[in-house]
Amino acid sequence: MKNVAIFYASKGGVTKDFAEKIASKINADVINIKDVEVKALEDYKNVILMSSSYFFGALCEDWGSKVKLLHTVDFTNKNVALVAVGSCERHADSFCSGVADFYDKLANSGARFIGFVNAKDYNYTFSRLQFGNYLRALCLDKADADKNDERINKWVENIKPFLA
Repeated sequence: MKNVAIFYASKGGVTKDFAEKIASKINADVINIKDVEVKALEDYKNVILMSSSYFFGALCEDWGSKVKLLHTVDFTNKNVALVAVGSCERHADSFCSGVADFYDKLANSGARFIGFVNAKDYNYTFSRLQFGNYLRALCLDKADADKNDERINKWVENIKPFLA
């Protein structure tokens, strides 16, 4: 079994760029979900699911029906981290909410979720990813370019012990 993969969907390339940046720090494979079947997730011990969030909390369309097939993968004892790309300014009332679909689908799958981040580090009014004082995913915003590198580095240090 391979160690770490980032499965992403990207419409305009921003999410792909973030995926590659994260992958370079943790030696992960980077896989566009539109190019593989969902069963490809079974080949990895640690999985990062990543997508941009559109409109009012929708996943990138390349995840489409594949999200509905996540239940066909055995996530028992897998570490799962989530990464969302969204816009605090344009979608403050649904910031990065699409990625919550991953959490909802896998909450009872046996997966061990890692990589929560402090919600107070962001400026939004609502996100389906929020759980108490935390977001269940690393959230990146292209408009926050000055903060993204720091957020990625902090998050990577947080998840690294689980990826060994």
